[in-house]
Amino acid sequence: MRLGFWQKTAVFSTVTAVSLSGLVWLLLHDVSGDEWSESARVLLTLHGISSYALLLAIGSLLPLHVRSGWRRGRNIVTGVLVTAAFTILSATALMLYYGGEEVQIVAKWVHLAIGFGCTVLFPAHAFLKPRANESEVRSTVGQDKGQLTAKPG
Repeated sequence: MRLGFWQKTAVFSTVTAVSLSGLVWLLLHDVSGDEWSESARVLLTLHGISSYALLLAIGSLLPLHVRSGWRRGRNIVTGVLVTAAFTILSATALMLYYGGEEVQIVAKWVHLAIGFGCTVLFPAHAFLKPRANESEVRSTVGQDKGQLTAKPG
């Protein structure tokens, strides 16, 4: 099921904001060795706020987009992987915020690995041609209209 304009805009803009703010923070904090600065604080704030907005956008997909895709058997593998990745990112974000020092170290690397994976996984799910379940076939009657019908019996 294709997303409406507002859902697509919300999902793509929040994914972009979360990805870029996380990447720039990583480069600023871990790669350059800048322990803490005003720019790091602003980036983490932007990352957190855009992450909450992304969770709302993803939540709006559950009743129709996810359910419809699951029932039709379309992009199941990438859909499940994207859902699992966002769930793990949400859990590790909570661990980074609330966890003890030992938990934060592990959560940070899991969060980074899954986050980097999402830079490939999310576009793969969003832009790859949807794959239909093998039980769907073109009907000879509906073929000229491009309609899909289920195989009888």
